[in-house]
Amino acid sequence: MAKKVGMLIDLEFCVGCYACQTACQDYYELSVEETYLRCFGMKEHKCDIVDGNEMMFLAPYPYDLEKCAYCFEQEGGIAPCTPQCMAKAIHVDEIDKLRELADKSKWRTLIYQ
Repeated sequence: MAKKVGMLIDLEFCVGCYACQTACQDYYELSVEETYLRCFGMKEHKCDIVDGNEMMFLAPYPYDLEKCAYCFEQEGGIAPCTPQCMAKAIHVDEIDKLRELADKSKWRTLIYQ
């Protein structure tokens, strides 16, 4: 049985450089228009740290976590998008490990299926 894999994004550090999206496209040999992971433009996220105001963050979002799980398993537990992130803001791992990491900061967004 395959392990459940998810993605953790640290919104405090993600700057929207698109390196993760490019790594995904390179790994799956996709065109510029195609990707399984897209770094969206500015999105509004609630945050309590700044007096409950809405703040703007850039953030990657996976369209297909089955693809994330595939490359994670094929590459020995290191998804190609993870080392490409210079800010170390993206983590792909087993759900249980990501939950532990996510509990340490309220800036982190955990995405899983």
